[in-house]
Amino acid sequence: MEASAGSPRTSRTMSMLWTPPGEDRTSQTGLTLATIIDAATEVADERGDTAVPLRAIGERLGCSAMALYTYVDGKEELLDLMYDRVHREFGTAAPVSVIEWTERLLELYLAHPWLLDIATARPVLGPHQQQAFELLLGTIVPYGFDRRDVVAIASSAYSLSAAAARTIADARRARSGAEEDDEPSWNTRLDALAAAAPDFAERFPFASGLGHAAPGDGMPSMEQAARENLRRSVELLVAGASNPADAG
Repeated sequence: MEASAGSPRTSRTMSMLWTPPGEDRTSQTGLTLATIIDAATEVADERGDTAVPLRAIGERLGCSAMALYTYVDGKEELLDLMYDRVHREFGTAAPVSVIEWTERLLELYLAHPWLLDIATARPVLGPHQQQAFELLLGTIVPYGFDRRDVVAIASSAYSLSAAAARTIADARRARSGAEEDDEPSWNTRLDALAAAAPDFAERFPFASGLGHAAPGDGMPSMEQAARENLRRSVELLVAGASNPADAG
């Protein structure tokens, strides 16, 4: 279930995102808002999801979960702050293309897979996330597309990056959980399919015509395929918007 990190609250959270309190706000425990966000991010990275108990964060910092409430209003507010903070890693250098932007976002998602659990329909709207979005728009707007096309391309860029990240993250989990003699792969399954369905090419000529889709032909790794598909999908997306007659 996706965490509604952008759900409506008081102006407190938005104020903390855009005007964070000074880091000299400490107590006898030595806590700061920054150390709490960093510890929570470490826990989320290790778990791979947004189910981050405040108790676990407190244990990492050597304090009780209740001590954290001096700094954050609860887990949802903490997720907002975490989400925006890790977007600093996206960087501020302008990408040269939409493709480069999506690849940078892909790497951010892979470094912090729990970002994929934050509902994009209700964005956090923090400054670092907004900076990443502004960089994306900077690669699209110069094409001269109308507003609807800009919105569509930007939305698709996020969706395509997230889809590729989910595929790669799933493939990595499958590899890490597989036995050495039972590593799940497309090649293994395709070989088994070839033996079970020798008439596959005759029954499914379109799929077989793709080359690597036919049993026994071999396929690139899931991660490699996801990266290649992301790049090609973005190329087609921008080309289609640039030449709508051709896209139709």
